[in-house]
Amino acid sequence: MVEVTFLSSVQGYQDERVRSLATRLAAEKPEVRVSVIAAADSGTVLAKYKLKFGPAILLDGRVEFVGIPRFRMLVERIATSRTKEPAPRSVMRGSKTGGTGE
Repeated sequence: MVEVTFLSSVQGYQDERVRSLATRLAAEKPEVRVSVIAAADSGTVLAKYKLKFGPAILLDGRVEFVGIPRFRMLVERIATSRTKEPAPRSVMRGSKTGGTGE
């Protein structure tokens, strides 16, 4: 089971967007464990990942998004999170050096 943690902004920025995305994800993907950390409690977690404000999204304890992505992008990343491959939109395509292989 994938665990998705939404970290609210310590400044209250995009709170409604964080809540609506988390609610939609929980409704459409019941196999995903969804949690939202409120702004008052996000500060220490954000600091652990060297982020100052948020919002951010963690997948299985790793920062995957800083800011709030589109729902489709989040669902795609959750689907690929268990693979050993880089994220589909990652810069690490092609060669081992991170180039495009061209």
